[in-house]
Amino acid sequence: MSITLDFNGKNLAKSKTLNLHFLPAKVNGDGNANVETYFNNYTHEAPEYGSGVVTNALRGYPLVGNRMQVPEGYKGIVLQETEKPLSESTDRQLRLTGVFDEFTYWNYDKVPSNGDPYRQALLMADVAQALSEPISEEDLETEIKRNRESKKENSS
Repeated sequence: MSITLDFNGKNLAKSKTLNLHFLPAKVNGDGNANVETYFNNYTHEAPEYGSGVVTNALRGYPLVGNRMQVPEGYKGIVLQETEKPLSESTDRQLRLTGVFDEFTYWNYDKVPSNGDPYRQALLMADVAQALSEPISEEDLETEIKRNRESKKENSS
């Protein structure tokens, strides 16, 4: 099975910016939803939970969320499958439907924190970048020297 992504840099620059929500729910639906009228209009700031925290409800369940930025150097994209696959081995094609720089991350009845698995996954982008950056000879020599001095101080 292969997955084909149907977009290029020109499409990315011209794509419409989306108002995106990351919800802790699975919605069994495939049609349009009037999110602005029936969801966004009921989102309110909740300073009692902390700075930047918002509240709402979905099907009677309380939601607590906050607006998050896509990590620096990254671009959020939304892809949609053009045709439903007939089987697991069928080739799939996804097309670009929009882009986003920020989104609202929601939890059920709990203030979002860095302990949430999704937010921890976003932090991994910074860790991956730090681990993949090249180290210069000068930086390496400086670190070796610092470690030797640290060992001398600890043994004294």
